[in-house]
Amino acid sequence: MRRTQYITAALLLAGLVLGAVACSSTEPADPTPTTKFKITPASGTQPAATTAATAAATKAAGTPAATGTVAATGTAAAASPAAGGTPSGAGTSLTITATNILFDKSTLTAAPGPVKITLDNKDGGIPHNFHLYAGKDTSGKDLGMTPITPGPSKDDLNVTLEAGTYYFQCDVHVTTMAGTLTVQ
Repeated sequence: MRRTQYITAALLLAGLVLGAVACSSTEPADPTPTTKFKITPASGTQPAATTAATAAATKAAGTPAATGTVAATGTAAAASPAAGGTPSGAGTSLTITATNILFDKSTLTAAPGPVKITLDNKDGGIPHNFHLYAGKDTSGKDLGMTPITPGPSKDDLNVTLEAGTYYFQCDVHVTTMAGTLTVQ
């Protein structure tokens, strides 16, 4: 009799625990690891004083600097075509595609000045982003990123870059999705 009581109590407790777990979330579990990141303002602009000070400090340190993000529209002269990109009225436009948890390119090239980078995420239901850093790895200055968005989706990152080497990655799939952007 006592054994039956223990089994009944265990089953009742298991049912309560499973019921509580099942009721605690209305969304299906996503096996993709994610990390929360600092979100940049929608305008993507920085005050001119901060931008100039940052550029001067970075230039003094001898590393490439971004002078802040800029809007995709502008009156800058068209850049010459660069490998991996096409010129536009506002600078260089680059597109990188995410498919099968890989970027289609591990190297990008752009001209100095305004650069629009479009992340075309073709991985249905899989989140990706494009995160850009000054230098050769994530220890450099964080220059901006697109939001982490499940595909299919397209997101743009607009930056103004000086000549130098920049590192990019998908923050969700760092080991398989990374590369170098050369500005020359």
